[in-house]
Amino acid sequence: MAREILTFQLGNYSNYIGTHWWNIQESSFNYDPNAEPSEIDHSVLYREGQTRQRQVTFTPRLLMLDLSGTLKHVPRTGDLYEQPLDPDQIATDNPAELPDIGWESEKVEVIKQQDKPAERHPYQKDLLEAGTSSANGEEEAEKDYNFAATVQDWIDYSYTRYHPRSINVIERYTHSREEAQLDTITNGMELWKDYDFQDEFTDRARQYIEECDGCQGFQMLFDCVDGFSGVAIKLLEHLQDEYGKATLLFPVFPPKAPTFKSADEPMSHSIRVVNTALAFAQLPDQCSLFVPLSTMGRCWRNVAEPRAFPNLLYDPANFYQTSAILASFLETATLRYRLKGSATTGSGAYLSGLCGDLSAYGRKMAAAGLAFPFPLDGKQDLIDFLDQLDGKSLTVQLSPNAVVRKRAVIQSVCARGLPQNRLKRPPTAKSAQRQQAMPAYRCSNVSEMLQFYYSCSLEVSMSHVTSVQSPMPIRQPFPVELFDKRVGFDGFLTDDPLAQAALPYVQSCPALAAIQSSSDLGDGLEALHREVSRIRLAKIPRFAECGLEEVDYKEHIERLLEFKENYDENYEL
Repeated sequence: MAREILTFQLGNYSNYIGTHWWNIQESSFNYDPNAEPSEIDHSVLYREGQTRQRQVTFTPRLLMLDLSGTLKHVPRTGDLYEQPLDPDQIATDNPAELPDIGWESEKVEVIKQQDKPAERHPYQKDLLEAGTSSANGEEEAEKDYNFAATVQDWIDYSYTRYHPRSINVIERYTHSREEAQLDTITNGMELWKDYDFQDEFTDRARQYIEECDGCQGFQMLFDCVDGFSGVAIKLLEHLQDEYGKATLLFPVFPPKAPTFKSADEPMSHSIRVVNTALAFAQLPDQCSLFVPLSTMGRCWRNVAEPRAFPNLLYDPANFYQTSAILASFLETATLRYRLKGSATTGSGAYLSGLCGDLSAYGRKMAAAGLAFPFPLDGKQDLIDFLDQLDGKSLTVQLSPNAVVRKRAVIQSVCARGLPQNRLKRPPTAKSAQRQQAMPAYRCSNVSEMLQFYYSCSLEVSMSHVTSVQSPMPIRQPFPVELFDKRVGFDGFLTDDPLAQAALPYVQSCPALAAIQSSSDLGDGLEALHREVSRIRLAKIPRFAECGLEEVDYKEHIERLLEFKENYDENYEL
């Protein structure tokens, strides 16, 4: 049964994350007819099509939005279905001598562009030369592109080929690394009132949905700190009115606070706080569930406290590296509703089932947790590893201003790459005697053992656990430099120098991701309400210039406080 999902990416950092996510998925595609079938149903997020030459294509069912200047060498229609005309190849000003492009040459005026075309990243140059053929994968892996230092934008490391309707650009604003132009949530809402923009974007969404046999809903990444949050709110209203399907949101927070146009640092901080507070106040009415994402521990007024991941080394301010960590979470956490045959396992395998499980009592916000790589020693059994945790948290939090403790937790957990033969010792082995004394020895698979572990370590909790045998593939342009020397080529921890030197890079990685709902999340909402209550809207005239009235502003702040009250102790399980 078809269970298609349409994905949205709104904003520059969201596209950084999404680019890694699609790259990861495509690196797991296996074109060997004799290989073991994948556990993942890629048709949930991808669509099949054909070029004009009748070549079969498989592209993300995706609508992405960014500002002018981010695409560089890639045309807005992508480069899969049509090969763009290279200006350097036009050696004449005579229209009659132009290549046959379907126009009446006598009616064409040739205007040669004086500016040089955008420079391609070396990785993109190699992809162009190789024709993006998978046969060149080994050579690409051996070459060091130094992505962390050379990537200027997400298009530089994009391997995925997009459908012509996927890429959308806001031409009236130009992307800048120094200051953001699409600054306020109200500015984004005003953009939606441009009927040309709105009609084109919603029409593309409609075309995708009409192609589906059984669309189960939407998932959306959007930059929460700037004007893209306003576009997201208005788009959600449209999706709710037109389709009424489940919607899972991931508001993302970049690891570096943006500076807005004509605003100093304190003013920029205040704009970010107001944008975030107004978005969080409206999201509960417009979506099924939202999960804020960031590699920083605090993101309201101050962007600080980068999360420490055991066995990962990364630059906390680097968009290319931090977005890869968040993409690893998305790739793992969403497996629950992307597996083959999962339609027969009940509502829990659908997007609506996941959102319904985690949004009880009006708690539409949940937190993200990630274990990447899963810190299992190369010679250790899962039963022993879990037994030795001794109360320590298995995951690192990826939601800003959130600390999920051990009581009253509802969660959806997905694990991948934990092999069945590493679950426990067989009963006939002498080394199994100690394990057989543990109650967890009765568990027959990874999902059961993790479920048992959470039932013992969390008080008054409910956990839905999904397990997939295949690990997450690690291939360039994923930042292979993230892993420290203890991580072996198979992603498991090892102190053996020979194992560490077997291959230059980690080839695959076990991971575990959790989406968690808990009363503890109310603390972060209370901190956000406290921050925004200190800001006088009259001192930030750009909000009023886009139509935000003081009365409406105060009403939204009150709604944020009411939403926070859903997480008070009297709403416990």
